[in-house]
Amino acid sequence: MEIISTLRTLDPRGALKAAVGAWLLFAVIVGIVVAVRPDKHTVTPEYRHASEKWWAGSESLYDMSQVGYLYLPQEAIIYTPYQVLPKRLGEPLWRWTGLALLASGLWRVASLLNARERERIFLAATLLVIPSALSSASNGQVNLPLAGLMLLTVADLAAPRFNLTALWLVIAILLKPIALAPALLAAACFAPLRLRLIAGLVLALAAAYLHPNPAYVTGEYHHFLQKFALAGQPLIKDNFSDFFGMLWHWGIHPPPMVILGLRALAAGLTLIAALFAMRRFSEDRVLAAFSVMLLAALFLMLFNPRTEENSFVMLGGFTALLSARDLVTGDQRRGRLLALFTLLLAVENYGFIYKLTRIWFKPLISAALLITLLAGKFSLLNPPPKSPSSNR
Repeated sequence: MEIISTLRTLDPRGALKAAVGAWLLFAVIVGIVVAVRPDKHTVTPEYRHASEKWWAGSESLYDMSQVGYLYLPQEAIIYTPYQVLPKRLGEPLWRWTGLALLASGLWRVASLLNARERERIFLAATLLVIPSALSSASNGQVNLPLAGLMLLTVADLAAPRFNLTALWLVIAILLKPIALAPALLAAACFAPLRLRLIAGLVLALAAAYLHPNPAYVTGEYHHFLQKFALAGQPLIKDNFSDFFGMLWHWGIHPPPMVILGLRALAAGLTLIAALFAMRRFSEDRVLAAFSVMLLAALFLMLFNPRTEENSFVMLGGFTALLSARDLVTGDQRRGRLLALFTLLLAVENYGFIYKLTRIWFKPLISAALLITLLAGKFSLLNPPPKSPSSNR
């Protein structure tokens, strides 16, 4: 294809300028739209109101329903700088923070996958991932910074820089508790992370007691645990886009205990697969770290009971990078298939197609990717053989 040929022969400096330009253009468009209509199609009022309640210290952040504020109190604290600013500035700035984390994660992992081709890989990955980032960026959801933090985790696991890795994972957990799953998987596979993660979480939880009312903090932790248990229970049909949401959409309704058991089984099998990948790539720290966090992303997309359509940006960063590496350095067929997969993770932006694919499509193709990954014993991650054009 002409586009691929152009990408492969593009001057590295030109590729980097194009990628940075794409991110800046995307950020400007999102920022303008949000600044003009800061309260339209957004989830950030939950974060804003929680931050206000936290510092007032007189009202709980949580109600005892399966919706509403579903995060640790620390998320409300982290959101404070965005909350104290005027909406037309704070709301765009929140989106830009997520975009900056995602772009930084793509750049750092691209550099590790192939240092000689990093600019071209970064450009291709940028163009592929932006569509799947659009919904989270528009809505201001935590999924966007989480996608970036997971890629930064890959980069620092591969370095290895375990202090920074622990920092990214702790921030991810504080932003959204589901990030505990990737953190536990990483800790199971990389022993130096374990004490660092425990210490980081303990410090972050203890820091909340700097609040003027320590009793309020204790009460909010108690409310969070109640809310967390409630939020994890099976939800009504067609609300969420995980594996069991797909089954619900098709009229298949497993009992709650069966769902719980299968989620636990999936967690165990994910750990086994991750340990296998660690052995498979024992001589390649980059692919070892990449495979572990890719499995974590797949587990979240398929077995987190609250996976939303725009949650899949967390998976899109990984497949965009794999596709970009293949397109730039050799395996066009695999690269095209991965590019198609990544673009399909943005199907909610494709008009009438979304109505036909809502709920069931993304978990289906994610399950297919997981099966392909495992059946091929992670060969999907192997670097493609070099082609003559890759040396230009």
